[in-house]
Amino acid sequence: MSTFEIQHVPKQMAVFTTILDDHVEFNKYLKQVILEHRQKFPETTKSNVKAWHSSWVTHAENPKFQPLVDRVIDACKFISKGYYECDSADYYVINMWAMMYEDTEWTKRHSHFPSDFAVAYYVDVEPNCAPVIFESVVKDEVNDNNQPLTLQPQNGMLAIWPAILHHEVPPTKGRRMCISMNIEKGERK
Repeated sequence: MSTFEIQHVPKQMAVFTTILDDHVEFNKYLKQVILEHRQKFPETTKSNVKAWHSSWVTHAENPKFQPLVDRVIDACKFISKGYYECDSADYYVINMWAMMYEDTEWTKRHSHFPSDFAVAYYVDVEPNCAPVIFESVVKDEVNDNNQPLTLQPQNGMLAIWPAILHHEVPPTKGRRMCISMNIEKGERK
């Protein structure tokens, strides 16, 4: 294989957020589902998340998460059509996991490539919980001049972004209960 030269194009990327209209009742439901799931599956696997999290296929293990999956797929289709001008793609969840952060827990800088979208939905977060930081400055001669985006979680917030964006969670001072997903395109029509 030949070697490649690497060129960099500075381009802004959108992080889409909304607060679900019915999030108070929906979050009560999801919080109970997460707590029951954690009781049934207390172990966590090694990952970028330095807090308890469920398996990568929680959506397949527990059908009670399906109402959130359905909403996320609808939101990805809405974003794809409205922002990217593509209404011919179907989306599916390839991975989904729930997380519960306690004081001082955190997540390493990472991306969700090769997925199309990454998702976070905030079920129960305290006001002083850690934010998500997108594209932090990294002294590596590529990311030295990044202009990070800091997103402060709120209860009921759904965040969707291109999976190639790097992000991290610094050590938290408040509890954070959330669900993340990797979304990929299926067959195009």
